Amino acid sequence: TVASLGPAGSTNTVAVTASSGCAWVTSENANWISITGGASGSGSGTVTYTVTANPATTSRNAVITIAGQSFDVTQAGQTCTYTLTPPGASVPAAATSGTVDVAALAGCAWNASSSAPWVTLTNGTSGTGNGTVNYAVAANATTSPRTGTLTIGSQPFTITQAGGSCTYSVSPATPSFGASGGPGTVTLTTQA
Repeated sequence: TVASLGPAGSTNTVAVTASSGCAWVTSENANWISITGGASGSGSGTVTYTVTANPATTSRNAVITIAGQSFDVTQAGQTCTYTLTPPGASVPAAATSGTVDVAALAGCAWNASSSAPWVTLTNGTSGTGNGTVNYAVAANATTSPRTGTLTIGSQPFTITQAGGSCTYSVSPATPSFGASGGPGTVTLTTQA
């Protein structure tokens, strides 16, 4: 007398037991249910019904009436899932910024956070359904590449930043000496 269905679309059956010669009809009260077999019959038989996929995260209920008897159908809501576009990013050593598009069903809430101190979220730290996360990446002052991760709606978004090029400077650039010469010191500055 009841059916508990998953969120996907499906085709199901209900057995009808009746005395020979007893006629019956079937009807439903929801547009997501279609009677595809056994709309009417006489005596025992089978009713076949099809439900469409539930597009929401909340469950829904309907009633199929067969020979005046109620057959209750409950369909579960979709599980919240999150898709990130792009799925990750590779950025240069210079300071830069970027965006991540979040695709989710209406009603699915999400939060965004950064595991790296050199990546900050500038907009879209939380949302419901579809949304966008904006982030800023600080310049990489070393020659080694580094990796940081944003977590958005339980999904990882990995950012790989290139290392900087080696640069060199000396001080003083043009040392001066007296006519008699002497020792001198030059300071070299470069990345680790």
